[in-house]
Amino acid sequence: MPSRRHLLVGAAGIAGAVGTTATAAALAGTNTILAGGEVDADRADRIEWPLARYDPAGTAYNPDASGPKSTPELVWQQDTDASMHGMTAPILVGDTLYGVGRDSLVAFDRDTGEIQFERSGSYWSTPARAEATAYRSDTLAVYSRTGVYGLNASGGYELLGRPIGTERWHAPGQNTSNWSGSPAREPSPVAVDGIVYAITPATDRVIALDASSGQQRWERVVGQELSSGTNQPAVSDGTVYVSSTPGDLVAFDAETGATRWQARPAPREESALQYREFQAPTVTDAGIVVPDRNGVALFDRADGSLVWDYFHDGNGIDGSAAVADGTVFVTDGTEALHAVDLETGEREWTADYSPDTHPIVADGVVYLSYQMAELVAIDAATGERRWAYEDSIYFTQPIVGDGVVYVLSNEGLLALAEGS
Repeated sequence: MPSRRHLLVGAAGIAGAVGTTATAAALAGTNTILAGGEVDADRADRIEWPLARYDPAGTAYNPDASGPKSTPELVWQQDTDASMHGMTAPILVGDTLYGVGRDSLVAFDRDTGEIQFERSGSYWSTPARAEATAYRSDTLAVYSRTGVYGLNASGGYELLGRPIGTERWHAPGQNTSNWSGSPAREPSPVAVDGIVYAITPATDRVIALDASSGQQRWERVVGQELSSGTNQPAVSDGTVYVSSTPGDLVAFDAETGATRWQARPAPREESALQYREFQAPTVTDAGIVVPDRNGVALFDRADGSLVWDYFHDGNGIDGSAAVADGTVFVTDGTEALHAVDLETGEREWTADYSPDTHPIVADGVVYLSYQMAELVAIDAATGERRWAYEDSIYFTQPIVGDGVVYVLSNEGLLALAEGS
């Protein structure tokens, strides 16, 4: 049964319950479509969110997308079984949403939430849609504890309960057990022009793989002789940018893997830390935005030199920055979401928000949720909280499409649109 939900409007009270329900049969789980919210299935151009942070640069901002700005309504909810628990953010490609749990890949219809297919496998990250010229359908590149998998975006088929044609390739590593008890929280691959850029398990190196065959084009250590704590890469204009927890920032040629430059910035004077503890980078025209445990900095794309440095004295260990319309949005992991001017590094505003997470931006709204029981919408210009939506246990990072915000919870996939 669907959990009881509350809508929190602004920073204040509880709104009324959403409308009546109508139940539709699905291939698996329970699909509930609520009255009041509808998705236009006849749109000629469907807005997509094909990577964890939307684009290869990692901006988490689609200028063409939009989500609910005021009190939303639940359009539909698709419940899933226990194999989806411990999930990463979904992606949106064409008419399909893809979600990865600790034991499976599930494809959902974007308009109804109906499950199109479900395939078991030891997959641990948000998938990355990659063009695969050798196939009629795209490849979904997924990180695993045993390597990187290239999956058939059409799902293949099942024969006597066994998946056939789902896994196109696996590199590097060896297959192991599909079961694990902890959540999927691994660096998601990034795909550009038929090439997948990913982090290898165990060695933490960055690799480039052909999206059709999985053939390795190059592999590189990040920073010192031994890579450690390497984050999701960002790709822009033929360069792959990778950061690591020890504070390394490296630029590689996307085609050859040649190192263009590498830097290890000095720790801040205000910080007691001996190194930066970088999180994933975001590439912009102004430079490379890199959050760390107690701040966020901008580095020059040409040589990695420091442009500006913003100190928030927080405890950010598992977030990333979103960049939209000249503003950087980053959480500090203790008390606030910070909006920072991209050109100057000056604070624009802060808003109360304690979790360390991965904000996304669409049409003037910042959306935040990550392993918390609340999905929050904050005005990108002012920092004012527009609305909040509560679920039973936790949400993943959301994504947005045609006026709809999609988010996976511990119970299933939800679609929220502007209320009537």
